[in-house]
Amino acid sequence: MDLLPIGSWEDKQALFILSALFLLVFTGAFSVIYRWLDSRQPKPTEPVKLPLDDLSTRHDLLLGKWTPALAAQVPVGSAKGEAIQKELLAAGYYRQVALMEYAAVRTVLIVAPLVMTGMLALLADNEQLPSILLWGGLACVLGYSLPRVYVALRGRARMRSIEAGLPIAVDMLTLCLSAGQNLLAAFRRVAQEMRHCHRTLSEELEIVHLQAELRSLPHALQQFANRVPAPEVRNMAMIVIQAERLGTDICSALIEYGNSLRTSARQKADTRANKTMFWMLFPTLLCLWIPAAIILIAPAVLEFQEHRKNALQQWRESRKELRSLTAAPAAALPLEAPQP
Repeated sequence: MDLLPIGSWEDKQALFILSALFLLVFTGAFSVIYRWLDSRQPKPTEPVKLPLDDLSTRHDLLLGKWTPALAAQVPVGSAKGEAIQKELLAAGYYRQVALMEYAAVRTVLIVAPLVMTGMLALLADNEQLPSILLWGGLACVLGYSLPRVYVALRGRARMRSIEAGLPIAVDMLTLCLSAGQNLLAAFRRVAQEMRHCHRTLSEELEIVHLQAELRSLPHALQQFANRVPAPEVRNMAMIVIQAERLGTDICSALIEYGNSLRTSARQKADTRANKTMFWMLFPTLLCLWIPAAIILIAPAVLEFQEHRKNALQQWRESRKELRSLTAAPAAALPLEAPQP
């Protein structure tokens, strides 16, 4: 059975109101069912939280009080949540509610294009409906995937920044230890000195110093290695922990490790330079192809055009001569003798 066309504005407005009510009821029912199922699952015992740690009393969330409700609309699985939590730590988001804020932002980026697509589909013509649905679905897919892509790119950039400043930090730690300072004072001094040149590494070293004051230096270095998934950071933490545990000289170990860091950095730079030469081959060929084609093909093309022009001129002259011969007067032809 064919559907009746919606022509008047009143019909479109009524259909829009019904669709909005259906979306509201569906969202509310989904939230209630999800919360009911979540309440029935057994939860591990958690330590007693302070009133300031309760999410209901916090006003510094990214989307305010709507953050928990929005995060619950598109829940994150346990396995995927652990992977996203590691990526958030690598990107520098250390808050306990970082995963919740990530889920809330992703929900907004999914629901907003979906609602806009529904509104445009109700107000548009039938011919434009497939394109609107296509672009709306593409916007929803991008809203789902772009937050994680941004977090991954930010984590990579942050890790490269830390790797670039780590040899300098190791050398400065060696200087501070050689001057007679202990490890905690050395970490604090290096964090202060590197605040203007390598701000990311300076913040990490400051966190290490604060955690070491609260608990212990091995625990702080282990947390540093867990936050920054870089082999150089993990090796430095292992060297300092083993040297402090065994009571060996930390300065000599850090000097050797700094030399190895500079050697590895030089090797990575050579590798990137070689890769750059390879990837520059394609734009070079692309840029040289146009002038090379002009130099090689242009003479033949010009000669062909000149030959074609001459042949066309000769054909026109021959056609003109043929027309002049066929248009000669009949008097110029010999007359036939009359028959008796």
